[in-house]
Amino acid sequence: MHTYCSGDASSRVHHLGLHKALCVLMGWNFSKAPDNSKAYQNLPAEEAAINQAQLIIWPPHVIVHNTSTGKGKEGRMEGFGNKTMDNRIRELGLTGGKSKSLYGREGHLGITLFKFAGDDSGLREAMRMAEYFEKINRGRKSWGRVQTRTPSKDDEKNPSLVEVDGRTGEKKRIFYGYLATVTDLDKVDMDTRKKTTIESLRELTGKK
Repeated sequence: MHTYCSGDASSRVHHLGLHKALCVLMGWNFSKAPDNSKAYQNLPAEEAAINQAQLIIWPPHVIVHNTSTGKGKEGRMEGFGNKTMDNRIRELGLTGGKSKSLYGREGHLGITLFKFAGDDSGLREAMRMAEYFEKINRGRKSWGRVQTRTPSKDDEKNPSLVEVDGRTGEKKRIFYGYLATVTDLDKVDMDTRKKTTIESLRELTGKK
């Protein structure tokens, strides 16, 4: 309620921006004025998801999944490092992003972030990478269908995670990627959270 009815006229625009962001995060209808006597009007799930997808992490990042390679001799998860991921992405004809592989207590998390410049050029390159994965059915929704909670040796036999080169017989991890949004803050590392903000993709691209 405070974000909507701030008494300070000079900061009202900022409060309204926060009000909109909070509503988007909660799946509420930000076009409705808050009412103490009843809860905000909830948006349909599909419309709420569309609104959330418009709030991106800035500078733009693309999250790439399935970059782990299994457990090492010491039982810790191993995966592709930054240089390897930079090379693999370049092989796909994609450029501009700087990779950062994420690690946790158990080792490699199977996630690599690609950070792009915080300007129009960086946004275009980030969107191009995300669109590449989406066009080959390896975007956000596809990853949601194939992901496994706990990596295991069975991953090597999963055709959605590993493909075999018909010519060389080499096994290669199948990458899934998408533009990082406000709903992905729990997937990125603390340092990235501290150094980024949340911006409206619709406003950045001038789309209505």
